[in-house]
Amino acid sequence: MKPKIIFLLNSVDLNRGGLTHASLRQASTFADAGYDTDILTFRYEPRFPEIVRKLKEKNKVSRNVRIRSLFDERAGYQDEKIKTDGIKVNISDYEKEFRVSKRNSRNAYRLYREGKYEKYISLRSDDTLDFIDYFNSEGNRTHREHYNYYGDMTRVKYYSLEENKMKKDVFLDKDGNSFLIMWWNPETEERVDVISLAKNHMILSETDGDTNQHKTEWLKEVVEETKIPPVLISDTRSTDELLIRLGNTETKRVIRPHSNHLKNPDDPESELNIRNRSAIKNIDKVDALVVLTEKQKMDIAKRFGHEEKIHVIPNYYEARHGEKTIKTLISATIREAKNVLRGRRLSLKRDMMKVVIISRFSSIKNIDHIIRAFKNVVEVLPKAQLEIWGGGNKKKDYLHLVDDLELKENVSIKGYTQNPEKVYQSGALSAVTSKAEGFSLSVMESMVNETPVISYDIRYGPSDMIDDGKNGYLIEKGDIVTLSERMISMLKNPEKTRQMGREARNKMDEKFDINSYREKWFTLVDELMKQDESRGARK
Repeated sequence: MKPKIIFLLNSVDLNRGGLTHASLRQASTFADAGYDTDILTFRYEPRFPEIVRKLKEKNKVSRNVRIRSLFDERAGYQDEKIKTDGIKVNISDYEKEFRVSKRNSRNAYRLYREGKYEKYISLRSDDTLDFIDYFNSEGNRTHREHYNYYGDMTRVKYYSLEENKMKKDVFLDKDGNSFLIMWWNPETEERVDVISLAKNHMILSETDGDTNQHKTEWLKEVVEETKIPPVLISDTRSTDELLIRLGNTETKRVIRPHSNHLKNPDDPESELNIRNRSAIKNIDKVDALVVLTEKQKMDIAKRFGHEEKIHVIPNYYEARHGEKTIKTLISATIREAKNVLRGRRLSLKRDMMKVVIISRFSSIKNIDHIIRAFKNVVEVLPKAQLEIWGGGNKKKDYLHLVDDLELKENVSIKGYTQNPEKVYQSGALSAVTSKAEGFSLSVMESMVNETPVISYDIRYGPSDMIDDGKNGYLIEKGDIVTLSERMISMLKNPEKTRQMGREARNKMDEKFDINSYREKWFTLVDELMKQDESRGARK
């Protein structure tokens, strides 16, 4: 009998980054293979049922995956159906009693009665009610009521009149009863007391501001639903502590860090970064630690031991056809579908004098290194082009740098792309100059589209995928001169560059395809379930 698979995530949403996407995809892999699969979320989210509906509607997660919310279940909404249309707000209804003033650029309104400011109403983009702020006769905010997609008030925040800071946070079930109360110190803005209540109003637990206790209570309830010990997979660092605290000696517990564990990624003996510190230091308290690369496994095992618990399961790349995955191409012929899956739909004519980059615009990505290196490229190859796609707070800096280096005719800073395949397939090569990575999905995306990559040899990821000189190049971090030399060489030799691209795709097909990914995860689960039950078996 297959065990139940339970993923732990802080939250889910429609427009999240790679980590959430990877978790939804992994859960789908198990669910579609016949495993009973849940995703548990632990953050208050009044839009939760609508988010889940849209995730499945847009095929971002399998319909076989059950996504559950601590707050919705504690409030008794497991089997409720949302009624979006029934809870839309017509603001004109308030105009009979109040003078209504709309906020600029927001779907929100201030309500005045006899010249006094009494309410602030905020609506979501679909005109459903998000929250209402209430003000006393002195104009001080007293409390805020939050409303969910069932049309019910589910949370009330109370504010100190002096600091206008939260002092009490109350979460309500669908009958209006409190099931969780948090007290805050308005001066320090620290949580000082957390009380979890049962339906009979008895106190289940009380802590000095620690929220993990009430989360662990719910996790234990979910685990006890299963007939055989489940496999729990923590995919966010805020949920690692729940696994460690669980104290269930039968449940199989897996932590997947997703990212670099080192504060200084150049030094394997470096202090651990705050994000992954708990996961690494508590490896003795879990059954498995899943990392993305062999090098990271070696670094952790050499320093912390427990090599037998550390498993390497890299990401995989899922070929897409526009916004749809291969699974949704119902009308495609078998031949066309296979070509899409193998990445052979390279109908675009490549510009073999163009370098393409897709990246987040942040300091950790070192995009300025590529721009500076490209100055040397243009001096040798005046017709060379560099396109940089993405978004982030460093965009203005990149634009200024392009101006300062007089590269406006050769370097284009683009926006976010919904079609990375098209971008990669339009250029000769790509480059990655990050300070550190957990795996580097951008290397994978480029290689699967037959676009070879020049990458800094960083921890972790590029060296697992790039065979230096065969399907791309690895260079020392910060070596801008060699970066420019490699770009010049590849642009000058288009046929060799095309061959490197084909080799890059072959590497992806051989070691990073979805079948290999599935097999590694299914094998890990089998191994965990077959382990000598020294912890004892559930009776």
